[in-house]
Amino acid sequence: MNDNVQVFREEPGFLKLFTLFKEKYRSLGRVGGAVSIIDFSNEEVESIAGFIGQSVDTLRDKGKISLLSFEKAIARTPFANYSLTQLLEEVLQESILTKNEEQAFDKERERSFFQSLCSMFQDGKWWWDWIQSKSSDTRWIWSLYKQDPNRLLEKLTAVFKAFQQLPTNGEFERLPLFAQRTTGNPHFFDYDQVTGKLLIHCLHVDQAIKGFRESGMPKTTEELNDLLGQYGLMRDDLWSFVTCRGLLAEDEYGVHPVWKAAANKDTVLNVPIKELLKVKKVSPVKGDKVWVIENSSVCSTIVDEVPAAPIICTHGQFRTASWVLLDHLIQTGCSIYYSGDIDPEGLTMAQRLKDRYQDRVTFWRMDKDSYENMLSEEDISTRLTKIDSVTSPELKEVVRSIKVRKKAAYQEGIVSKLIHDIKEEFIK
Repeated sequence: MNDNVQVFREEPGFLKLFTLFKEKYRSLGRVGGAVSIIDFSNEEVESIAGFIGQSVDTLRDKGKISLLSFEKAIARTPFANYSLTQLLEEVLQESILTKNEEQAFDKERERSFFQSLCSMFQDGKWWWDWIQSKSSDTRWIWSLYKQDPNRLLEKLTAVFKAFQQLPTNGEFERLPLFAQRTTGNPHFFDYDQVTGKLLIHCLHVDQAIKGFRESGMPKTTEELNDLLGQYGLMRDDLWSFVTCRGLLAEDEYGVHPVWKAAANKDTVLNVPIKELLKVKKVSPVKGDKVWVIENSSVCSTIVDEVPAAPIICTHGQFRTASWVLLDHLIQTGCSIYYSGDIDPEGLTMAQRLKDRYQDRVTFWRMDKDSYENMLSEEDISTRLTKIDSVTSPELKEVVRSIKVRKKAAYQEGIVSKLIHDIKEEFIK
């Protein structure tokens, strides 16, 4: 600091006054306006009055000081070579930008930040653009940016490098081992770490862009595990399971003895992904059709009524284990007959299945007539936007009906018809 201006830091009231001047200048974008000195002490007013050549009483009566009048007063002092803004910067020891200048500077800094990311990872532009859009799910990322842009840049680049090395060809890898392989730190993607949350955000955005996800960032452990599972990552290979009956699995030694015993005894199996990853092939004990039901109580009722029929229960939203089992069945030439609740969630699940397996999927009792028979009194008006992503021609009519009725329909209402269908097809 120039020794000559040190006086303004020592004289009463000037630092307080200059701080008010700074905020007024930043707000207006120019030297103008006035600031109140009503709450200044007598000592502070006396000090300032002496500098600008006014009496204390006059200054007290005005109760304010204009920035332009103070700048004119400077010209009559030994600091005549300073403008007001130059003097403020020298005394306050900071560069002072107007709010407009600061916003322009911030925008340029943001542009440079994302330009750096794009120059390193052009193929990650879809993620950088999403973050740059400042959607609600990115607020916490922007909070990190404000704290330390350089640190965030390091974390984003590390996460995207790992994203480029995700398991491929249907392989699965435990999350800590993936973290060790890609970063050298097995805890790098733990969910209590910023980098763990950034990885989840990256996967979430990838799913959203591809039209596979509408519900936002995962909110539950189940949703978190399922999202990771879509990319071949296992956070918990025991928790994710699928229920089935009437299926046989083979490993490198042939037919798996546990699956064989279950088939012989017509036993229902809850199979975790840990065990599914050990088998090479899964097929029905009989035929080439498998009935897939999302409702566990409905599935249990059907199992009781139709012994040995090849049935899978997903227990609501598809978990990773469900996808792995269905992939095995598709690879062996099976056809999937899927039945779910006719509500926004059930229809989006049906669409996901169709997107993945195309003509190998038949929607089973998910038509307009079934909807009318299953209809409940539950109002789903607030959830109807979810079905905007349902584009399958086979569901077009029921989608139209649900938008008109605005009611959910549940499988329990047609369980007898589901049982009849399987018996007609399976018991011949």
